[in-house]
Formats: sequence, structure tokens, C-alpha cells
Amino acid sequence: MSEIIKEKRYQSRAFLLLPMCFNIGVVIGPILGGFLADPISSFPQVFGPGSNLGGKDGVRWMTAYPYALPNLFSGIFILISAMSVVFGLDETHEALRHKPDYGRKIGGIITRFVCRSGHDTEGYAVVATDETEMQPTPITPSAPSQHVFPRSVPDPERQTLPPTPLPTPSLKSPFRRILTRNVLLTLTAHHLLALHVSAFNALIFLLLPAPYSPNTAHHFPSLHWTGGLGLTQEKVGLAMAILGIIGLPLQILLYPPLNTKLGTLPGYRTFLPFSILAYIALPFLVLLPEQPAWRVWMFLSLVLGSQVLSRTFALTGTVILVNNSAPGPEVLGTVHGVAQSVSSAARMLGPTVGGWLLGWGLKGNFVGGVWWGMAGIAGVNWGLLWLIWEGDGLGGKA
Repeated sequence: MSEIIKEKRYQSRAFLLLPMCFNIGVVIGPILGGFLADPISSFPQVFGPGSNLGGKDGVRWMTAYPYALPNLFSGIFILISAMSVVFGLDETHEALRHKPDYGRKIGGIITRFVCRSGHDTEGYAVVATDETEMQPTPITPSAPSQHVFPRSVPDPERQTLPPTPLPTPSLKSPFRRILTRNVLLTLTAHHLLALHVSAFNALIFLLLPAPYSPNTAHHFPSLHWTGGLGLTQEKVGLAMAILGIIGLPLQILLYPPLNTKLGTLPGYRTFLPFSILAYIALPFLVLLPEQPAWRVWMFLSLVLGSQVLSRTFALTGTVILVNNSAPGPEVLGTVHGVAQSVSSAARMLGPTVGGWLLGWGLKGNFVGGVWWGMAGIAGVNWGLLWLIWEGDGLGGKA
């Protein structure tokens, strides 16, 4: 995307597709997973004993592996994605974009085979670029019959320009070229953002259904209490759907005008603190009485909405900052590759360590500890934003 979108004014709208797709997945993924899990119990008339597909004993592999079906569907989605990349996407790297791409050639053959309609003479045709290939202008009725139209003569001012030479590679290795202060600080901020966002996405699934505890012995200013919100699986799914339902309108209606007015880095700085507030406030919801339920849902929606608002600007902003921090277009792929690596490490570390700390907090009467620790990480993330600057993708400032 970064190599296709050349003009910076369109980058925010292009990279906005990433969190938009994320929020759509947040809504559809849990619903689809719950719908397909344990199909023998969910759809006994289709897969269970005595059904047409299951036969006498039901579908045996579904009985032995009740959670295999949603994972098979996930595998199919990933396979379709991989095939789309191989057969549908053009190479954008400057050093490779002019070389033959056999995957795209096969994809073109598949597309022509699928879309072939038999009207071979219809549709668009390639316009000739060589002046000598142009046909004579048709004779109009008013023109003299003896007039002969000569073939077009090439215009010296419209001669084809020589192809632009590829950029001369630097003597430094791509990895050494990205070891600049701004790139390293930007990648560190990218890592910290992925760390606390991934931890939140994992831990919220654990806190919401955790058994409710009245905490009658708790008195402020003590920070020792335990328990979750005690929500059922259906209500947890509803809470996750709220994340996507809130996120999509924010990204479509609010983000573009605000990002245009504020800018990428100032917008990131402005809205990241909403995540800090959400992490600090979330464990206090455990102290709310179970009734009335509307009060719990009102505060839960405010907390979730704050986190979604924050990550809408943060996730898009961090990708743009990483993209523009590259010292040159020839190392853009290296910068994004390292960014994906540090982000993947954070997404592995955040849920793992966060889940262990949440379990320790629930047992040790200190459930807020992990959330306030995440708020501290987000605070460091926010502090780094004041040390970096938005580049122009060529090593300079925007």
C-alpha cells in the first residue's frame, strides 16, 4: 500500500483500511467461531447421529474434534488470501517490479478463463503509443474526394522518453541503513503499541466472563480486589461486537476529517491517552454492583469506546510513521519487515505475559495490577511520540 500510494495526502485514507478490516474481523470472527464450534451439539439435525450427513453415529471427526470446523474455515480463508497475493497482486519493489511475475501471469490466465464471455471484439483496446502506428483520419463528407491523407508524421517534441533508470543501490546493507535514531524510536513505539493493544484484546476476553466477586471487604484507597464482570458467553460476544460497532463509524466518519485537520503524528499523540484512561478505569468496573445491569453496560461501553477511539488513530498512525521513517524507497521493505517482526514479537509477548499476570491478580486479590501495568506501557509509548518526527520516506522531515 505504501508503495502504491505515492501522494502523502492519501496515505491516511489508504492505511485506514487496516484497522477497518480489523474491526470487521472483530465483529465477524467471534460470531463465526461460536457458530461453527461443536457442530454436533449446535446442529444435531445436520451433523449429529441419525442425520443425513452424519449417518447412524454422526460425523465422527466432528465428535472427536469439536473445534476443528472453525479452524478449518480459518485455514480456508488464509489459503484464499495467499492465493490472492500470489495471483492478484503486482510487485511494487523498485528492484523487482520490472521482472517477470509468473504468479500474475497465471492469475491473468485464470481471470480471462473465468470472465471469458465470447464477445471478443467488445471492450477496451490498448491505445497505440507509436506515432507510426496511427491510422489515417477518416474522410469527412465535405472533404474533396481527390484529397489523400498522408500517414501521421512523428512529432520530434513527442518522442518517447528513455526509461527512468533504477536507483543506484547504496553501499550500505539495507539493515544498516535503517539504524537511525528516528527509525529505531519509531519501531520501539510500534512495538509498545502492539504490546498493550494485543494484551488488551486477549485479556478482555478473560476479564469479562471471570466470576463476579462482591468485594464487600474492600475500602478505598486500597487497590486490592478481585473478580471479573461475570458475563455469559453471549454477553461477552455482544461486548466484542460493541468494539467493532463503535470502531467502524469512528474510522469512516471521524478519523478522516480529524486526521486531515490535526496530522498523523499530532492525532496519534492526542488520542493515545484514551487507551491509558481505558486501562486505568477497566478494573474499577469490577467494583460496580451487578444490578442494575444497564449501569455496568454503560460504563463498559465508555471504556471500550475510549480504547477503540484511541487505537483507531494509533494503529493507522503508527503504520504511516513507520512507512515515512524509511531513509529511502529502496529500504522501505526492510523497514516494514522489521516493523512486522517487532510487532509479531509484541503480539506473542503481550497475551502470554498479560494472561499470566491476570491469573496471578485474580488469585492474589490484585486484579487491577496487569491493567495498570498496561497503562504504564501505553504511557511510555505516548512519551516516545514526543521524541520522534514524521519523515518523508527519503530520510528527511515531512
